[in-house]
Amino acid sequence: MNGEFRFAHLSDWHATSLAGGGLDRFRGKRLSGWASWALNRRRYHDPAILDAAIRDVHAQAVDRVLVTGDLTHVSLEREFEVAAGQLAKLGSPDEVFLIPGNHDCYVRTDPARSWDHWAPYLRGAEPDDLPPSLAALASPSPPKGAAPAFGDYPTLRLHDRLAVIGLCSSIPTPIFVAGGELGEVQRDRLERLLQELGDQGRFRVVLIHHPIAKGSEPARRALWDGEELCGILERVGAELVLHGHKHRRRLHRVPGPTGDVPIVGVPSSSEVGSKPGKRAQYHLYHVREEAGGFRLEAEIRGYDPGSGEFEAVAEPLLD
Repeated sequence: MNGEFRFAHLSDWHATSLAGGGLDRFRGKRLSGWASWALNRRRYHDPAILDAAIRDVHAQAVDRVLVTGDLTHVSLEREFEVAAGQLAKLGSPDEVFLIPGNHDCYVRTDPARSWDHWAPYLRGAEPDDLPPSLAALASPSPPKGAAPAFGDYPTLRLHDRLAVIGLCSSIPTPIFVAGGELGEVQRDRLERLLQELGDQGRFRVVLIHHPIAKGSEPARRALWDGEELCGILERVGAELVLHGHKHRRRLHRVPGPTGDVPIVGVPSSSEVGSKPGKRAQYHLYHVREEAGGFRLEAEIRGYDPGSGEFEAVAEPLLD
């Protein structure tokens, strides 16, 4: 890690449009999603604000960009195509690591018409590119050119001493339900990965779309096995957990084996500021390697309507 590392965290930008598709394309749950977009979301999320966020990320000269999902509204193929272009503007697949959100799994879809459009950004490291001890723990690698399926998670990327683990809590749910779940297989793989990465002395960042703190969301929007995930963190630890979903900044901590694990939620990267605390932001993290461990610093970058650009927000992120 050459002593220090900088990365940005963005989420929930919903900067696609459902206009002009014809109502015949919106059935079942997608019909309610279209209604939500027509009445509210289309006024709340502005692609121009996302463009400003992308410009600002580039100006910060970060090493990596981490994105925790919800790039779409109702998982239409054209939404995935538009969001693929937005990802390309943000950076190359080597620079940007993505996990899906619940809106990116709004209904069951053909992977070739959905997540596969983002495959290079969703895929983790190939087993052949990992140290043997980690390759043995890695999830199955999807076919070349395909995105990971739910059963392929966790995904893992390494950059020197930094290890980023991608989780998938996004599953199709009934109408008016936006919760998620990891499942026992994914949780078991995660625990073994975190243990091995910790034994190697790496800085471990966990990406998940849903908040994991107990009581942070109503049941219909919650991570349904969040207590089990918190139990894993208590047993084997992590240096940082990042999530989206709430469109608000949130900080929680859970006890780990050597200290508290910070769990940080980021607002949407494209929100106009429809309610207090919801104006667009993204977060910057700076990790410095020190004797015996790491030092983590964080900065909030927020959208300023006056200038149309993002700027530093004079509020603490990690207390």
